[in-house]
Parts: sequence; structure tokens; C-alpha cells
Amino acid sequence: MSNISIQSQENSSLYNSAKQGAGTPMGSIEEFVYDMDAPQVNAFRSRENKTQLLGCAMAGTFQAEIPSFGLWRECYLKFNVSWKNGTNNLSPTISDALGANIISSARIMSNSRTIYELTSAEIQYLIYTDKDAGRREGRKKAMKNMIQDQFTGAVANTPGGVTVPLKWDALDGVVDVAGTAGHNYMASDSEVLQCHDVYCPLPFSCFQDKKSNIDTSFTEKLVLEIKTNEAWYAVAGGTGTNNVLVTAFTINKAEVCNEFLVMEQDAKKAIQAKNYSLGGSPLAILGSDFKNKSVQVTGDDGKTTASLNLFFTELCHGILFEVQPVRTEALMGAITNQFVGVAETATTNKGLQPFTRALASSGQTKPGRFIHANKITIRAGGKLIYEGSHDEIRNLNGSSPMCLNVNGDVETAHEEDVVYASPYNLYYVNFANSHMTTAIKGALALRNLNSIVCEVEFPSVSGTKYNVTAHLRHYVARSIDGGSGSISAALSN
Repeated sequence: MSNISIQSQENSSLYNSAKQGAGTPMGSIEEFVYDMDAPQVNAFRSRENKTQLLGCAMAGTFQAEIPSFGLWRECYLKFNVSWKNGTNNLSPTISDALGANIISSARIMSNSRTIYELTSAEIQYLIYTDKDAGRREGRKKAMKNMIQDQFTGAVANTPGGVTVPLKWDALDGVVDVAGTAGHNYMASDSEVLQCHDVYCPLPFSCFQDKKSNIDTSFTEKLVLEIKTNEAWYAVAGGTGTNNVLVTAFTINKAEVCNEFLVMEQDAKKAIQAKNYSLGGSPLAILGSDFKNKSVQVTGDDGKTTASLNLFFTELCHGILFEVQPVRTEALMGAITNQFVGVAETATTNKGLQPFTRALASSGQTKPGRFIHANKITIRAGGKLIYEGSHDEIRNLNGSSPMCLNVNGDVETAHEEDVVYASPYNLYYVNFANSHMTTAIKGALALRNLNSIVCEVEFPSVSGTKYNVTAHLRHYVARSIDGGSGSISAALSN
């Protein structure tokens, strides 16, 4: 049989034409030839580098120095946090992507200059679009992306009950110890101390691959600075007697956790000589950063269209759009009040918090969630550059190849809450042909365009205020001085 098949293919005109065109009379044999790639330099992957953010608390700004250890490969924040519910057995409202929303922003600084910066929304987006499925799902779980409500009371205002899974009842009364990670459901309605470890990955573009990593053993001192949100933004109790949290959301300990690649000295010196060119022009690190423009609008009845004028000149990889209602502690408390003293057998409001923690009357939803966009339009000098709907931008051609990882087996209505919000309503209009920014493969040169106007249409509630933000992701080349180790931006437009 094999001889017949081989002889038959040898008589194929198309097969012989393809061999002739490729200059391979027998076809390509390289994939069958034994070969051994050159080994990587002798290097150790060091993952036990943790620096404490001393005094870290909510509603503040804090810094930690990055160790001068080697090639900086990865960075994440580790928070040990705690709170205690009120006596009315309420299950608090907990932000989606909690780790990312403990902070409002994070930035890498060199000699007081900002090198890279990310907001919480940008962190969520970059995690959700990670092409490595295992890493993406692991990061989502570590930052507590979605929280399960736990109502254990069969009678209103009474903890315990027999109509819930046994694990919930067994864990309900377990008292956690501050500083030690507990194992209970985070949204428990029990009046005991809740304590958990929550993580925030920091996907700066300098961590994309080894060619974009920074060698902290050569550069001048680097500092990571974070700004934290107010406590209620992360975990909100209700309002009124016995409904507020007895102990507010508190950071017990915060650490900056780094991974480095530590190389043997000869290889390290050879690499530094090429990258930093002590006697000539240093090579540049190509990556990306964000610039933001936000407008606040008052919602109309049914839907609202917000307009943003962008005055940027950078070489644009893409633009990320997001819409959020303006949140306050009182509004988050009103959301939580829906769940005060709720009996497990008497409510339909149990389940995943994302589907329940919202107020339709005021268009409010909990942090970490973004309002559905009906349509986004981008024009320059009055000429249309791009226009797309929710599905076209988020799920089809608009974001490709940066598409979000979404569950294609559920309807949009199932993914969103009653005010049409979801953690995945992040809309990236991509002008590049690759999700990586370590090489320029397609872009929109904004310096050559005039009067860039973006319009975002979204469902709204009359009188509610919304923040509409455009996050411009642009290419930037950074060089490291061979003498001082200082990092500077070479070009971005």
C-alpha cells in the first residue's frame, strides 16, 4: 500500500511543481534531520525575591526598591488583607479582579522618572488577553477575579442552615487570623474575621520576553510605586446600624515579589557589552506604555454618547476604551444593603457576585466591572478610521490579535449584570498585526493625523455620572546609558 501511495504522489504535477519551485528535488528533509539547538547561557531562575511595602494601607502612595539582582523577568504584588462583617450577617460587595482594584495604578520609576505605568483597568485587560492560557487563568484566580456569594442562613439574620453545601456550613464559623491566609469563601455572611492573600500581577511591557527585560544589576536604581484605592472600593459593607463592616478592609502586609534570571559572569558581561555598548551607541528596548484621556458625562435615559478628543502624537498600537459609573462609598453600601439579613431559602440573589451586585435604578455596579459599549467610532479630520459594535470590537476583528479570552458558549446577557456591566467589557481597537510590542508590526502614526475624535455609545441611566476613558497604547523605545545605567525614552512617535 505504501509503495502504491508513494508512486502515485511522484506522478502528481502539482507535487513536482512545488518541489521544483522550492528547489528541493526530494522535498524538504530538514525536519527529519537530528539536530540539537545551542543551549541557553548558564542562568538560574530566582523567584524568592520579596520586598515589603512598609506601612502599605488603603488610600495612599507607597514605594519599594527593586533589587539589583539580574534580568528582571516578572513582578507581582502580594497583599494579606482582612475585614469583619456587621452583626446583620451581610455578605459584603467585593470588587471583581480584587487584586488589580486594591490599587489604582502602579509604575516603574528610575531617578524619579516614570518608565512604565499601568492603571487597574489596563492590568485587567492585559491579564485577560494573555495568550498563555495556563498563565492567564492562574493569574485570574490569584487576583480573585470573581467571587462566590455565600448565604448560609436558612432564616433571615441568622447564620448557619442546612440547605446549603456542607462545605459552606463547615467553613462559615471559622475565624481567620490576621496575617494568615484563610480558606473560607470571601463573600461569607458570617460575623467573623475574614483574612485572605490576594495577588496583583503587573504585566508591564518590559516583561514580554527576554529582549525587553531590564537588567537591574546594570541600571540605576529602579523603584516600584503603587497608589491604593479607598478601602470601600475593594470590599464594601452596607449602610446603617449593624450593616457596616465592623472592621474595614485592611492591608495587613504588602510585598513586591520579583523573578530574576541570574547569569554566570562571562555571559552577563558579553550581553551587557552588546546591549549597553560602553564605547558606542546603546541598543534600545522596544516596548509599549499607555497614555489616558478621560471625560465625565451625565447619562441620558436609555443610552448616552460620549465624545473624546485625543491630542496624542505617539505611534499607536491600539486604543483601549472602557466606561464605568462614578462610584461612591454610599452607592456601594446601597448595593450591599440588598443582601443584609437575607435568608438563603428566600432569595434569588445568591450566586456569583458579578450577576447580583448592581443597582438598576441608579446604573451602579461594583468595581472591576465595565459598562457595555454599543458602538465605538474613531475619526481623524472628520474621516472615519474605525467603527465597530460590541461584538465586532471585543470578539471579532476590532481587537484581533488582542482578543479577550471569553466564554463563547454563553450569551452576552448571561455575562453582564442588570446594568450591562462585565469585567470583560474592555474594548481594544487594534491597529497592529501582533499582540506583542517588542517589534513594530503595524501601527497608527498619530503625529500625522489631525483632530482625532472618539465617540462611545453605551446604555445609561438618566442622571447617573459615568467616566469614559480611552487608554492609548503606544510603542516606545528606551535606551540604557552605558556609563550611568540611566534609562531614558529614545522615541515614541
